[in-house]
Amino acid sequence: MTFDSDEPEGFEGTAVQRISVDRSSAERDLVVAGRDVTIKNIVSGLAMLRPRSVDRSRILRQSLFVPPPMRFGGPVPEPFPVADPNGGSVLALLGKESSGRRTVALDLLDATLGDKDREIFELYPDWDKPDVDRIPCDSHTGYLLNLAGVKEPLDKEFHDRLAEYAMRAHSTDTLLVVVATPRVWNSTAVNSRTSPVRIMELGRPSALEVARRRIEADDERAGRASWLTDDSSVFAGLLHGDEPPAQAVHLAHVVLRAEGPGDTDALDGFMGWKHKLTDWFGSTDQEAPERRALQIAAAFLDGARARTVLDAADALLADPEIHWPVRHGGPLGGAGGSQRCSDAELDYSSDGTVSITKHHPGIDRALLGHVWRERPQLVPVLTRWLSAISQPQGIADTCLPRLAGVLTTLAESEGADVVLGLTQDWLRNGSVRYTQLAVDVLDQLAVNPVLGAEVRKVLAQWAQGTNTPERQLAVAEVCRRKLAREYTSVALTRLKYVLESTWKKKARTPDAEKVRTVALTTLKSLLGDTDLSARVLKTLVDWTTSEKNALEKLEFSRTAFLDVFALDDSESSTSPVHLLLMAEAEHGEAVRELLRQGWQATWHRAQLRERAAEVLGQWCDAAETGELPGDAVEEVVAVIFSAQADVMGGELDRLIAGTAPFRAQLRTRLFHVVRETAARRAASSAHSAA
Repeated sequence: MTFDSDEPEGFEGTAVQRISVDRSSAERDLVVAGRDVTIKNIVSGLAMLRPRSVDRSRILRQSLFVPPPMRFGGPVPEPFPVADPNGGSVLALLGKESSGRRTVALDLLDATLGDKDREIFELYPDWDKPDVDRIPCDSHTGYLLNLAGVKEPLDKEFHDRLAEYAMRAHSTDTLLVVVATPRVWNSTAVNSRTSPVRIMELGRPSALEVARRRIEADDERAGRASWLTDDSSVFAGLLHGDEPPAQAVHLAHVVLRAEGPGDTDALDGFMGWKHKLTDWFGSTDQEAPERRALQIAAAFLDGARARTVLDAADALLADPEIHWPVRHGGPLGGAGGSQRCSDAELDYSSDGTVSITKHHPGIDRALLGHVWRERPQLVPVLTRWLSAISQPQGIADTCLPRLAGVLTTLAESEGADVVLGLTQDWLRNGSVRYTQLAVDVLDQLAVNPVLGAEVRKVLAQWAQGTNTPERQLAVAEVCRRKLAREYTSVALTRLKYVLESTWKKKARTPDAEKVRTVALTTLKSLLGDTDLSARVLKTLVDWTTSEKNALEKLEFSRTAFLDVFALDDSESSTSPVHLLLMAEAEHGEAVRELLRQGWQATWHRAQLRERAAEVLGQWCDAAETGELPGDAVEEVVAVIFSAQADVMGGELDRLIAGTAPFRAQLRTRLFHVVRETAARRAASSAHSAA
C-alpha cells in the first residue's frame, strides 16, 4: 500500500491512496493468515482440558489383559464396538468404580488406533461443571475422559453436546472413550435411540483369571498359579469372580512373595491382617496398652528413627484419657528400645529405624482402619496426639510427609470427613507447622482418584468463606501445588473465589488483605511456571473479558489482572512477565495476543486507567533498562493506542470520516495535533524532572 500524501498510515483516506497487490504480497498475506489461524488455534486450545500423554508401550499387554463381560446399549456395531472406527467415534464405558474400566478403555483405544504413531491422551475432569466444549478433538487422535471419582450425574445439556461432538469427531477421525459409573452417565438424560454415542456396560473381569495370568507371567514361579485352586493351598478359593481387579493383582503379588502354599502369614496379609490385629488388640494382657501405643506410633511413623517412634508412643500413653502410669524408674525403668519393639513385633533395624511393615506389608493402613472402626473412643485421643507430635520441635516434626500420606490413605477407607475435620483443627491452631501439615494433607486429598472430586468441592466452599481466613489461606497454598498441575482450571477457579470474596468492601479487613496477597502471589507463581503459564494467562484474560461477569466482578477481575502484572523493585528477568514476553514463535504471538486482549479490556475501564498506566509504565521502564524485551512490550502497549483512539470515535467520526480531500486534511491535522500534544507533555515532564 502506498500513499500520495504525507498522511500517516492508520488514518484512512481512500481517495488519496493507491493500492497495488503483486504475487509476493499475496503470498505474504497467505502466510500471515496462516499464522493468525495457528495463533487462534493455540489460544483456543488453552481453553481445552489439558491432555496427558499416554505411553502406548505401557498399556497392559494382551497376555495380561482379561476381557470383562460386556453389555451393549445404543447404536452399537457388532460384533465388537470399536473394531471399526467408522462405527462411531465416542464410546461410554460404564461400570462400577474399581472395575478395570480404565484398563479396558486404553486397550480399546490402542487396538482401534492401530498405528503406534497416533497418540492417546488422558483427560481429567478439570471443571466445576461438565463442559463438552472443553474436550479436544484433534484429528487422528484418541482420548480417554476419565470420570472416576465423579459423583454428580451428567445433565441433558452435556449429553446433547456430546452427541454433536461425536459427529464432529467422526469427520476428524478422532476417538473418545468416556469412563464413568452408570449413575454418573445418567441414561435418563440422553436419548439413546438418536444419540451417536455408543454405550458399553462392563462387569468386572474374572478376578481368578486376572491373578492367574499375573502369576504365570513370572517365568520362575509360574507354577504357583495352581495354588489359587489347589485345596491344599491356603490361597485356594479366595477369589470368587467379582472382586476388583486390583484385589486380584494384590493376591498374585502375595502368592509370588509367599514362602510356600501354606504361608498363613502371607494369607493374613492379603486378608487385611485380621488375625494379627485380633491378636494385638484382643489381648487382655496388662502390658498390651504399651505395645499397642508403640504399634499405633509405628503405623503413623513407619521407617522413622527408633527414638521418634518410642517417644511418640510414650506421648500417646501420657494422654489423660489413657491413664497409663509413669514407668517406675523413669529412663532406667522397663525394657530398652529394641526389646520394646521386639515385644510389639516391630522391626528394629541396625540403622536405628523402626518398621511395622517390613515383616507385615500393609499392616500400617489396616491397623489404623481397625482402630478408627473398632475403637472410636480413641479417635479424639489420636487427634490430640497427632497435633502434639507434629508441632514445631515436636516429636515427629521431621515426619510430616509421612503423616500426610498416612492420613490420606486413612481418608480413603474411613471417609474424607475424618481427615478434613482434623485439618481444620490444625488450621485454627494458627501454627505455621500445623498449617503446613494441613496443606500437605489437603494437597494429596485434592487429587486423590477416589476422594478428589469431593475434596475439591470442599475447597470451593472454603475459598468463599471470608469468616475463616485460615481456610482461605490454605486453599491458596494448595492451589500452587499438585492441584494446579492436575486440575489447573479448578485451582484457578478456587483462587478466583478467594479473590472475589476478599474484594468485597465489607471483607477488606487486615485478614482479607493478607488472604488476597497470598492468592495473588500464588497466581504469580503459576504464571511463572513454564508448563502452566499460557493456560493461567488465558484464564486471567477470560476473567477480564467475560461477558457473563457482572460489572463488579469485571472490575475485580481487571484489578487482579493489574496486580498480578505489576512489577516491583525486586523483580528482574525471572518475573512471570519476562517469561511470557520471551515466549517464541507462534506460542509467543499467542501469548502477546492474550496480553493485548487483557490490557485492552482493562484500559476500557476509566476507573482503572490510571493504575493500568502505572503498571504499563513499569513495563516500559523495564524495557528501557533491558530487563524486558522492548519489541514485545511495544506490541502489547500499542493496543492501548488503539483503545485510546476508539475513545475518540463516535462524534469525531462525523467530522473526519469520508473520502473528500478536506476530510483527509482534517485527519492529517488530527495526527499533527496528537503528535504535538505528546511532544508538549514530554517536554513538560522533562522540565518538571529538572
